[in-house]
Amino acid sequence: MDWLLRRLADRLGVMPAGVGESFDLHIRPEQPLPQGPTILVVIGCAALIIFLYRREGAASMPFKMFLAGLRISLVLLALFMLSEAVLSVDRTGLPYFVIMVDDSASQQIVDQYADAANKATAAELAQVVGHPEADRLTLAQGLLAQRDGAILRELQKKHRVRLYLVSTAARPLAEIDKPEQVAPALEKLKKVEASGEQSRLGTGIRQVLTELRGVPPTAIVLLTDGQTTEGETVARAADFAARKGVPLYPIGLGDPEPPRDIELSELLVDDVVFVDDLVRFQPKLTSRGFAKQGLTVKLKQKTPTSADPNATKDLETIQVTAPPDGQPMRIEIGHRPRETGQITYIVEVETRPRELTVANNRIEKTINVREEKLKVLYVDSEPRYEFRYLKTFLDRERTIDLNVVLQASDPQYSNQDQAALPTFPSSKDDLFAYDAVILGDVDPGFLSTSQMENLAEFVTEKGGGVLFVAGANYDPLRYRGTPLELLLPIELAEARDPVAVAGTITSFRPTLTVEGRSNPIFRFGDDEVTSARIWSTLPELQWYMETPRKKPAAVVLAEHPKITGSEGPLPLMVYQIVGAGKSMFHAVDDTWRWRWRVGDRYFGRFWTQTIRFLARSKILGQKKAEIQTERRRYLRSQPIEVKVRFPNPADAPATGEVTVEVERKGHGSRRMTLKSSAGTRNLFEGVIPQAVEGEYEVRLLPPPVLEGGLPSTTFGVDPPAGEREETHMNEPELVRAATTSGGKFYTPFDAGTLLSDLPRPQQVPLDTDPPIPLWNTWPVLALFLTLLVAEWVLRKRAQMV
Repeated sequence: MDWLLRRLADRLGVMPAGVGESFDLHIRPEQPLPQGPTILVVIGCAALIIFLYRREGAASMPFKMFLAGLRISLVLLALFMLSEAVLSVDRTGLPYFVIMVDDSASQQIVDQYADAANKATAAELAQVVGHPEADRLTLAQGLLAQRDGAILRELQKKHRVRLYLVSTAARPLAEIDKPEQVAPALEKLKKVEASGEQSRLGTGIRQVLTELRGVPPTAIVLLTDGQTTEGETVARAADFAARKGVPLYPIGLGDPEPPRDIELSELLVDDVVFVDDLVRFQPKLTSRGFAKQGLTVKLKQKTPTSADPNATKDLETIQVTAPPDGQPMRIEIGHRPRETGQITYIVEVETRPRELTVANNRIEKTINVREEKLKVLYVDSEPRYEFRYLKTFLDRERTIDLNVVLQASDPQYSNQDQAALPTFPSSKDDLFAYDAVILGDVDPGFLSTSQMENLAEFVTEKGGGVLFVAGANYDPLRYRGTPLELLLPIELAEARDPVAVAGTITSFRPTLTVEGRSNPIFRFGDDEVTSARIWSTLPELQWYMETPRKKPAAVVLAEHPKITGSEGPLPLMVYQIVGAGKSMFHAVDDTWRWRWRVGDRYFGRFWTQTIRFLARSKILGQKKAEIQTERRRYLRSQPIEVKVRFPNPADAPATGEVTVEVERKGHGSRRMTLKSSAGTRNLFEGVIPQAVEGEYEVRLLPPPVLEGGLPSTTFGVDPPAGEREETHMNEPELVRAATTSGGKFYTPFDAGTLLSDLPRPQQVPLDTDPPIPLWNTWPVLALFLTLLVAEWVLRKRAQMV
């Protein structure tokens, strides 16, 4: 019957089935007759016809029955025509089969599998697609491409295969309807890179099922690590798939064990340092899977040779305890360079078994190590103990070129001491030749106004450093109303000598502030802990100048452990940026006591580091303006604070605002205005609420116009933390999704039974062709007339008419 209907369809011009399609043919009435009455009529007519033919004429019974059959056929044909019978063509097509490949950023991870067999299989899959490393996306690509795309070719025989990528959303990659479309689809897949900013897996599954509503796919194979960073989870989407009757077959990519990794990042270190300076290398250490374990951190120096351009030598080693997972910790390793030049240093943390990657276990930084002989002028009124011990040390210090002016000395003193000068330098050129000036208990009456103004200009314009060492006679109380008062980082309104008021002072040891503990001046050891221990053992001091208030921009480094003033603990060591240079005030004058039993070990280190701190701006050059962000790396949702600072307030725009250009590399740029910070005229601030992922550069735009060009800085914006924090394969989630939807969970290492486990495909109804009328066609009429004439002729020949 089917063959006959197909021949009829061919004769009636029915379009043949397309690729992957088929059609079913059947005859149905357009005007269906009532079934019961119609059957009764047919039976009644047939019975009557047979009864009449049995009684009629003398012909043989078989002949009579043949004629009766012709008459019954005419009745059936009449009913066929009355029902307006048509040929119905119902077309069906191959069902869809969906394969979704996760291309989010976490698929770049190269997992370190504990099982040797899994390692070998991963390497084989990477070879299939010609990749050197078996990252997660490579495993998905290799699994689908192995054996010339065997999985895709087998599925294509009974399905229309749709290949999707899913990260921020589901995006069609290729559709495979014919065998020859498999190879191009695999080529497209091989070119895919794991760069998605988010993993919206559940949302992607729902999107695909919504797009295919009315023609649900046979199943969905999902190649992913199962970590959803935003939106609906895979397990929630599996409930929706189950209602649609679509099973999920997840193939889990990655290692289900929590990731193990140690990372060094954001190295803080000066670009230019001095020989014998304590250089502090401060990288950020982040670990996962090694919490509370001991780690070895080494500082190395590159020593390339023609035989080995990557040769290194070990310099320093420290032991640290790994922080809790995902919580970065700033560590410090110190080193005092002994040679000059451009030196490349490497900070490296030991590698551990099965680390996610070892490329982030080290950071390189090239530093300019210089040996500058600092020119220092030391002025005091009389040879008090601080002057004697400090002058003696600086005379011997090979990195210091010292001159002294002693106001109370006799005229022959300058002839007897090569370092001595008869008077304070009168000309700017003579004064500006120095890098730092130390003013002890200097009587301002011995200095002219122009000399004091020159000293102020030496700091503010030339970037020099000046240190005021308090004394009971002149410094700082007698400086009120002079040009020197502008340089002092303290206010003189409440300053006084406590001995003159109370008569005695209890010995004390200064307490370092947070800024003091991190400042290089107080680094007596190679790290902060050692320095703090040494500081706590130094001899106590016996005198201080009471200066309760600091200037607004000043920074307190050390304070009195017990005495408080109007603003809190009494400041004892304070500094500030003044224009292009620095000024510092010591409220104590007996640091020479630190020499007890140890000589110049700590006394000398303290003063050498103090002088270098003050002179650094002049020696290395002070930037006219600085632009910076709080961090180098941000997440997409984090605000980014941009600051521009002019060390010399005179360089700051009087308008109270500056303009910067923020450029996303490879994309466009935009401008933003920074407003001056309250209470200052040289600091400008602004906030970028958030930025999309990428690398950025921020540049200061004119005005102002500064010598040496306008500054810039860079920062990066990363995807939200989910793509980097939860990086292990979420096996429980994928197993739950497979169970809920009626599918099955696999890994790339046990997916061999995937094809045999899939449900049998069901043909999908397509649009039905318009019905083809049969009842009023000429063949039916010819058949009716043929039957009618045949019966009449046969009855005539049998003499039954």
